[in-house]
Amino acid sequence: MIYKSLPNILSVLRILMTPLFVIFMFQDTAYYLLLSFLLVFIISITDFFDGYYARKYNLVTELGKYLDPIADKIFILAVLITFHYFLGGNILPVWMIVLIFFRDIIVTGLRNFFKSKNIQFTTSRLAKSKTLFQVISIHIIMLLIIVDRYSIMAVNYAFIYYLMFCCTMVTLLSGFDYVFQYYYRNKKNV
Repeated sequence: MIYKSLPNILSVLRILMTPLFVIFMFQDTAYYLLLSFLLVFIISITDFFDGYYARKYNLVTELGKYLDPIADKIFILAVLITFHYFLGGNILPVWMIVLIFFRDIIVTGLRNFFKSKNIQFTTSRLAKSKTLFQVISIHIIMLLIIVDRYSIMAVNYAFIYYLMFCCTMVTLLSGFDYVFQYYYRNKKNV
């Protein structure tokens, strides 16, 4: 019976592991920063496996369709806010986090709206690419924080800024894609 719930269990685990990441980061020691990086990796892998397992064994549920993106949003936003604290507003400005947050709110609202109209709302390819880009960016930034904290080599903070700028733009683009696909294409049904 547990195998049928595994995708949702993995999503809940991602939500529960996210505060651990924040707690570990604020310890700001080599051991805890490496633990934070490991946690980011584990959370990312569970995100992949919950979707893969649900699709492969036809275990996609209505709960899972909401739980998985919510787990992603909680994780991504918690990590970005933590990075903002560690890197400062010049490297990871609040406006980037706010735009990512509002995009997620709008897409969640669209998802709920179309569900109320009995219109199927599926995750777009661009949104999946956006999530992958965000996760890769988080791993890179996490590594750069570790390198910086322990003076392993000089860190180019402009690179982090532009990486996050690209991440923000891809996130917004995926939001516009949803608005176009679901609102304008289904205008007659709304």
